[in-house]
Amino acid sequence: MSGRQGQREQLRHWLPSQGVDPAPLAELNAECLGLLALRAGNSGNPGNPDGLPGLLSELRDLWADLPNLAVRRLAAAPFSLFDAGFASSPRWLELRAHGVSDLSQRSEPVYFESAAARSITRRMLVYGWHLARSRPRAACLVFGATLPVVESLAACSLYALEAAAERNGDALRPRWQQQHAFWRELLTAASTGADQRLHELLLGGVQRLAADTLAAQAT
Repeated sequence: MSGRQGQREQLRHWLPSQGVDPAPLAELNAECLGLLALRAGNSGNPGNPDGLPGLLSELRDLWADLPNLAVRRLAAAPFSLFDAGFASSPRWLELRAHGVSDLSQRSEPVYFESAAARSITRRMLVYGWHLARSRPRAACLVFGATLPVVESLAACSLYALEAAAERNGDALRPRWQQQHAFWRELLTAASTGADQRLHELLLGGVQRLAADTLAAQAT
């Protein structure tokens, strides 16, 4: 019990508002990281034999050998390391709240088995909904979302969140999935216990999210 309490206190300084419990975010990050590590470890020989997405294929050894302690270190990021797509626009939620789905075929690589992706997305949305209602600035930071997106999330019913997760769970993916060099540094720093470097990389991630959010707000 004392260890879990100590972990929460260690993480708490990352979030911008007092009273925000970082544990749910860390749990979501850890679950996603663990599933990707498991998938990379079960993929057999290198060379994308099982249709691994590029981020897993290129960094397969790092993912497959990711220690549990490294997962916990990475999971303590002050933001969601994974993106379900809903932070890009309020219409992601609004369309699905009215039962309208995107009929276009997705070209994005699939990282998670469908049932797991829907379950994680559902819990991510509920956590985001709670933050959006209680600590909207924290929600903007955690999900890299603009204030209108956070307000749209806060206005959703639980039924709408459930529908959004069911319809869009396959959008779940690592944030910045094309930036393999950044993820290589993250995985290496977490695996080797380079805490200072990991801290710097995660702070850089906050800056990336802020830049992405400002760009989205300007459009």
